[in-house]
Amino acid sequence: MSVTLWLLAGAWLFFALGWLVLHGWIVPRIGEFRPRLEIAAGKALGAPVRIGEITAKSEGVFPLFELADVRLLDARGQVALRLPRISGVLTPASLWTLGFEQLLIEQPELDVRRAGDGKFYVGGLPVSERSDTGDGAAVDWIFSQAELVIRGGTVRWTDDLRQAPPLALTDVDWVLRNTRHRHAVRLDATPPADWGGRFTLRGLFRQPLLSGSPGDFTDWSGQLYGEFGWADLFRITQYASLDKLGVNIASGSGAVRAWADVSGGQLVGGLADVALQGVDARLGKQLEALTFETVSGRIGGARRV
Repeated sequence: MSVTLWLLAGAWLFFALGWLVLHGWIVPRIGEFRPRLEIAAGKALGAPVRIGEITAKSEGVFPLFELADVRLLDARGQVALRLPRISGVLTPASLWTLGFEQLLIEQPELDVRRAGDGKFYVGGLPVSERSDTGDGAAVDWIFSQAELVIRGGTVRWTDDLRQAPPLALTDVDWVLRNTRHRHAVRLDATPPADWGGRFTLRGLFRQPLLSGSPGDFTDWSGQLYGEFGWADLFRITQYASLDKLGVNIASGSGAVRAWADVSGGQLVGGLADVALQGVDARLGKQLEALTFETVSGRIGGARRV
């Protein structure tokens, strides 16, 4: 019993000291910390960071920090990514890990590109490279935060690997929640009008206990779910192959709900509920092309959870 009491007392002492540091020392002097925060953020993200303005509010149990005109620079010192406003909640635990309990990015405009070699870039900054020099730091930092939210964003997606036409998504809302070796993500976005209606993508993934990097997708396992109230399926297949479902679609539109299993960072199976019209598709490698005025039903064989 005495050991338990000492542990509880230590936890409360840690919380109290953290609260005093946050509210009594950091918040009143937040402007003085801007150069240090720029250096710390640069190390965490693997790119130089400049912060236009930073303010803090002590209205609740934990302080709220607001950063304005945040810029990430490329190797030439040019602005590669500009974020107009970021809000973050700091707690004693998140302060210890140089992160945030909650991070909100409002109305960002992001240029995301997958190069022909499969590497990803945001605003020209690499976010998927991994080497002994520390590349991939930005991805690891993102997937180690407790909660990251993007609200009202615009994303311009270019896929050189699939050689698909550029795609602009608006009103992008993204929520990412991370716990130890667990990642839950949700994306809601509006594509161009001729592409389809607003859609939802959700994913729940886990990593092995001995995984060393939070952002190492190659050892993720779990399931993806997508819901499209109306979509042009041919346009979807330009950006996301349905081969794992045994489907090759030349034309067709309608409503789709799809599940996909992920193992070791790769799609290994899928299941889709569809209600389509004007379908021209090939089901399986050995079947002839099929044409339907309307079609509804289920294809594939993924687990539904």
